Amino acid sequence: MASRGPSRPEFEHPSRAPSRPGVNPAFNSKRLDFSPGLSSFKGTRPVRILELHREEANHSRDKVEPTPRDLAILQELDSHRYLDRDQIQALFFLGPRSCQYRLQWLLGHGLLIRWRAATRPGRICRASVYLLARRGAALLAEWRDQNPEPFIKRAEHALERRFHLIHQLEANQFFVRLAIAASDSQDLGLYHWVGEHEIVAAYAESEEHGPIPDGWGRLITKDRELLLHLEWDRGTEQPRRLRAKLQSYVRYFVDRPHAPANQILWVVPTQQREEQLGHLLREVANPDRECCRFWTTTSDLLGAAERPLAAIWLGGPDKVRRAFDSMPGLARTQRRIEESIGKPEWWLRRPGGGAGA
Repeated sequence: MASRGPSRPEFEHPSRAPSRPGVNPAFNSKRLDFSPGLSSFKGTRPVRILELHREEANHSRDKVEPTPRDLAILQELDSHRYLDRDQIQALFFLGPRSCQYRLQWLLGHGLLIRWRAATRPGRICRASVYLLARRGAALLAEWRDQNPEPFIKRAEHALERRFHLIHQLEANQFFVRLAIAASDSQDLGLYHWVGEHEIVAAYAESEEHGPIPDGWGRLITKDRELLLHLEWDRGTEQPRRLRAKLQSYVRYFVDRPHAPANQILWVVPTQQREEQLGHLLREVANPDRECCRFWTTTSDLLGAAERPLAAIWLGGPDKVRRAFDSMPGLARTQRRIEESIGKPEWWLRRPGGGAGA
C-alpha cells in the first residue's frame, strides 16, 4: 500500500521524468552528515516501531539498460538486503536530487521495492527503505552470468522475513559512515564490507562453523589491513547470551594465525551496558594466549565523534580509548586504497565484485 504522504516534505512535487544516467548534482550539494543507526534518525533515542508502506511501481516492460552505478546499487542490496535512501546517497551520489531521481527510475522499471517509513510515536517520516525486487535480482544474476534462482530467493527472503530490519539498517549504517569518513583520505579506506548473510554463506561453503557478526569489513591503512567484526548491540540480549557470544569468538580465534588482526567492535547503547560487557569479557578472555581483540564503544560516543575513526574504542587493561590506527593488523597487500568503498566512482574500479570482493 502506498504511503499517505511523501517521505520528505521537499520531495512533495518530484519531476515526472527520470534523471539521465550521468546526471550531475547541484553545485551546492553536500555529502550527508548523519548520526549512527538509521541514517535519517537524529539523536540516539531508540526507535520503538517502524511502520512500512510497500510501494512497487507498475513497471515498464521495455528493455532495461542499467548503468554501472545502477548495477552496483542492485549488488549492494543483494549483499546487505536493506539500505535507506540516505545510505544509498552516501555511497553512490553527491546530492539528494540525483539520488532520488535515479532510485525512482529503478523503481519505475521494477528493479527495486520501496517501503515508505515512519516511526512511532508521532508517525515521523523517515528516509524510505529499498530492497531488491524479483526483476532486479534476475537482472543482477544475468549481468553476473549466474543462476538467477539464488538471487531471487535472497530477494524474496528479505521481503518476507524482515523481523530485524532496524537492527540490520543500523549495522549497515556503521559501515556506510566508516566508508564515507575515509573517503577523502589517501591513506585510509574501507575495502571490504560483507553482511551477515554473506558470512553465513561463506561458513557453509567452507564447511566451517564460527561466530557470525552483524557485519565484517577490511579497513586498509598505509601499512596494515584491519579485519573488523561488528557486533551492533541494542541492549536486548541477556548476559548469558552475551557471554556465549564472547566465548564463541574466543574459541574460534584462540591460537589461530594472525588472530590479533581481527578486531571485534562492540557498539552498545549505554555506558552501563559497556561496563557489563567489559566484566563478561574479563571472565572469558585468556590474556596469555593469542586471540582476537575486543573493543567497545557506545552509540552516544559514536554519534558525538566527528568521525567513527576517532579514539572512541575501549579495549585492553589500560582502559584507554583508542582509534583504528593503534590497532594491530595484517601486512599490506596489493589492494589499492583508491578502490575502497565510498571513494569517487569506486564501483567503476570493481565491476562485478562489489563491496565484498
